[in-house]
Amino acid sequence: MGFGPLLQKAHLWTSLFLQDPLSSKGFLPGFSEFKFFAPQTARPKVAGYAAENLLRCVFVLLVFIPESDDLIAVDVYTPQGCFGSTFSRFRIDNAYTRPINPPSPTVTPETSLINCDSPHLVAGNFNLYNPAVDPFRILSSSEQRELAPYFEKPPDLGFALLNTPGTYTRLPFSSSHRTSAIDLVFANPHMFPAFKQSEATSLPSTGTDLVPILIFLQPLSPNSPQLRPPWEDTDGPILERTLEGWRLPPPPLKTIS
Repeated sequence: MGFGPLLQKAHLWTSLFLQDPLSSKGFLPGFSEFKFFAPQTARPKVAGYAAENLLRCVFVLLVFIPESDDLIAVDVYTPQGCFGSTFSRFRIDNAYTRPINPPSPTVTPETSLINCDSPHLVAGNFNLYNPAVDPFRILSSSEQRELAPYFEKPPDLGFALLNTPGTYTRLPFSSSHRTSAIDLVFANPHMFPAFKQSEATSLPSTGTDLVPILIFLQPLSPNSPQLRPPWEDTDGPILERTLEGWRLPPPPLKTIS
């Protein structure tokens, strides 16, 4: 992944989370004014960079998940409250899901989507197709089985999927493959009010078929309007014609253990 240009735009954010980064014997390339972190494996599948100006302002604790080397978490402690709330800590998870022995992935919903009493954001390459993100994609039975746990677990804990429907995160170089959205972002009820927007078109290319995603978080305010779809920007007649022939895919099949 060519992420050097992304770090050159570091004035836009203070941390960068990577999936399947280029590394050599477990070490990532170094960049001035940034500290990198990754699991201690020969070829980590998840990593991150944090700007030194962020580390000088808040206390950041790196959390390794014993159940998987493909998931890493960062706890950010803000004694005066994060996002204008009374929470003194928020967590960001970075995941890269690989099917080792299908349907047993390296990162499961039980590992990544946990009950947390503070703001919690879970982002990563889940290698899953979700009809809530790509409503025109018809899933195969095997894809439905792989996705089923992610349909059931998030609502149980109040997690919301933040992806914008129809915004693709994978743009294949080959014309024989279609665009898709396999990078998903979840927020628990404490983090969701701080979510402002995400963009997948404004950052430089990574050099791969996956696009970088920029996530904006904002301070909470009692006067902030509730998030809602921008219906005023929707072309009603065109949308109606598009939806006439659309059929909702069947719900994922539950597996019996």
